[in-house]
Amino acid sequence: MMICQSSWLVRVTLIATLLFAPLLTAASEDKAASITTPHLTASLVSEHQGVVAGQPFWVALHFDIIPDWHTYWQNAGDSGNPPVIDWALPQGFSASAIHWPYPQRLPVGPLMNYGYSHQAMLLVKIIPPDTLPPAQAIELQADAEWLVCKVECIPEEGSFSLSLPVIDASRQTASAWADAFSDARQRLPQTLPWSATMEVDAAQLTVNIEMTDVDASQLHEVYFYPAEYGIVEHAASQAYSVNANSLTITLTRGDLRGQALKQLDGVLLISERAADGMLKRAFTLTIPAAVMPSSSSLGLILLFALGGGLLLNIMPCVFPILSVKALQIVQSAAQTPAAVRSNGVVFTLGVLISFAMIAALLLILRASGEAIGWGFQLQSPAFVLILTWLLFAMGLMFSGLWSFGESFMGLGQQLTTRRGKAGAFFTGVLAVIVATPCTAPFMGTALGYALSQSNATALLIFIVLGFGMALPWLLISFWPGLSSWLPQPGAWMELTKQILAFPLYATAAWLLWVLSQQVDQASLLVAFMSMVLLSFLLWCWQQLRTSTRWIYKAGLVLLLILSLAATLSQQHAPASASHQARADWQTYDPVRLSELQRNGQAVLVNFTAAWCITCLVNEKVAISRPTVQAQLRQQGVVYMKADWTNRDPRITDMLSQYGRSGVPLYLLFPGNGQEAVVLPNILTVGILTDALQQVTARK
Repeated sequence: MMICQSSWLVRVTLIATLLFAPLLTAASEDKAASITTPHLTASLVSEHQGVVAGQPFWVALHFDIIPDWHTYWQNAGDSGNPPVIDWALPQGFSASAIHWPYPQRLPVGPLMNYGYSHQAMLLVKIIPPDTLPPAQAIELQADAEWLVCKVECIPEEGSFSLSLPVIDASRQTASAWADAFSDARQRLPQTLPWSATMEVDAAQLTVNIEMTDVDASQLHEVYFYPAEYGIVEHAASQAYSVNANSLTITLTRGDLRGQALKQLDGVLLISERAADGMLKRAFTLTIPAAVMPSSSSLGLILLFALGGGLLLNIMPCVFPILSVKALQIVQSAAQTPAAVRSNGVVFTLGVLISFAMIAALLLILRASGEAIGWGFQLQSPAFVLILTWLLFAMGLMFSGLWSFGESFMGLGQQLTTRRGKAGAFFTGVLAVIVATPCTAPFMGTALGYALSQSNATALLIFIVLGFGMALPWLLISFWPGLSSWLPQPGAWMELTKQILAFPLYATAAWLLWVLSQQVDQASLLVAFMSMVLLSFLLWCWQQLRTSTRWIYKAGLVLLLILSLAATLSQQHAPASASHQARADWQTYDPVRLSELQRNGQAVLVNFTAAWCITCLVNEKVAISRPTVQAQLRQQGVVYMKADWTNRDPRITDMLSQYGRSGVPLYLLFPGNGQEAVVLPNILTVGILTDALQQVTARK
């Protein structure tokens, strides 16, 4: 009986030792040069035995891994996580990022991972200051975390300390690890010596490399390791061919295939047959995306652009201006059919030219490195204020306070043909300007795709978008049957014009609210006073309209300019509570989002802006509804707001990652390591609750 009890006690002790050995080792050594766990020995090692002032030197986190187990590369592949090193260095010292030797493929069932087995050396270059006290020991400290896996995965960590003396350059000697460092550097990717290009379509990436010093007949294998998850399907085969020293590799796109790809980064490993065995060479591959859309995919995007433009006509941003256009059409009904068609064509030209100019400005700014997107002009307080003035002035004109000549923008029955065309043209221009806060369904996909293409393709997509917006009005102008249904001009038009002033006033009020999110209270007060001044100036203009002394009018314009300057000279980011996180939502932060994802937390991110009416409507009718908020709390989903009212490159980058050039965008991260679910641009309570239920089920 005693023997049985002793045997049982030995087994329990052995199991406990195996389970808690990493903790016991770390606790006993606190900070040590090496830490041993049941699966590996991790050591912080140096290539040299001392530190010379001003001379960089290599250190490494070395893993000696037991058979059948492995750790991971910078892109772990379909599962796993790369090691992380957090340095604590003496003052004046700095450390580089990890230099990763090229990995090996680690297939696990249908998955493909990238990592290291047996041995791994994660190289880091330490840069000491130019002066160091002699006869002093330098202590390098680091906290590291890593994942070691076989079939199951074990997270491990350790705190390391390495002490090196300060020595003279003449006394520098190699350490016992020098050969291991040399071998690891042989596996570091080198700069690609050949030119490379890439073509992108919806399903695959085609990489073309012009090799000049490689014997194609001796190639044994070519493999590309992507630097980031989701760009390439890791487990898919990588077909390659060689034709006259031109290497072509075909890669299957990964989970992020629906997003715009700006650049391909990774490591190209080439294995060649040599007299003394197999020669492996690794190269860093960085290729900008030269997207070559197929005719079918481009045709679909053009349909999206046309549909998005059509739907812009029913978006609330555009209504006040298009109601003016409708009044123009009614007024022109008494004209000849040719005149009606002419006005429709001129309005369409105004829309198309405006879209082309916005596209050109977007592309120029993008090419200069600016992080901007659709609606970028409304991130400028100056533009918002000028647009507010314009719409407010139009409202005052519709109310009869002032007029410009006999009429304005094609209104009135005594317009000449030239003035009528000018009015139609600038109505189209203004319609496009006020349409920029809106993103209609289908429009976001088309715009995001456009800004990832060549300039010619992007310009084509913008023009088709504008044509979709102008199409209904163009058809009315050309369709005699529709024109015959229009009411005859008469006294009722003056009343209608006065009624249409109120949507313009409402739009101006909304723009002032947008301005309040962008500037401080002092600037906002000046902006309000400028509206009063504008009213006074326009009244004075009306009183002086028959005067030949233009100096009076020039003085009024100068006062208007001074009012604008006074407002803009005080603009500051507001410190109002509206820009601070509340109890029911958090401010968007990429670092915080990554932290929540690592902790398995589901997150709903709302990319919005104060000038985006679609965003505000979605928040009012869907996101802020009590049933949705209750479901977020019950399911433990964190709600984040990414406010793009003012420029924020972090938000712009995130929009670009998901193929969007503007807001709204709604991302629901499951919290289980899977890619985010992209929700529709137009939300309902049902869409949100269904999506939250599905994500919870997946989690």
